[in-house]
Amino acid sequence: MFCLFRNSRIMNPLNYFVLAISWMPVLYWLHFAFIEKSFVNNYIEGSTLMVDLLLGLPIVLLFAIVIYAMFYWFLKILVITFAPYMIEKNTYPDAPEDNLDEILKEKYGEDYWDKEQPEDTTKQTKQ
Repeated sequence: MFCLFRNSRIMNPLNYFVLAISWMPVLYWLHFAFIEKSFVNNYIEGSTLMVDLLLGLPIVLLFAIVIYAMFYWFLKILVITFAPYMIEKNTYPDAPEDNLDEILKEKYGEDYWDKEQPEDTTKQTKQ
């Protein structure tokens, strides 16, 4: 399932809804952090502490990214679980071909994968 989660995307009609639903908690978090906690008013009035600007603001913005990712990934798992027909495979134009084993054998020879491991020199037999 991890491979499907990683190498797939939600098809477009449903993807817009998932994106919109994922942005709702982010917008609420930013509203809560900036408006309800009066960060913007304190900044405009000039009463914001330097600690709030140097530590608080980056943490608030980073947490918004974490909230978005958390909701989007949760919804993607739900789509994979309950509506797998709405998932399509990602295409990577620069990715190696599926027959990588054959390409490596042609490039490095047939015995590329069959190399013998060097013997362990730390083991010595007692005589």
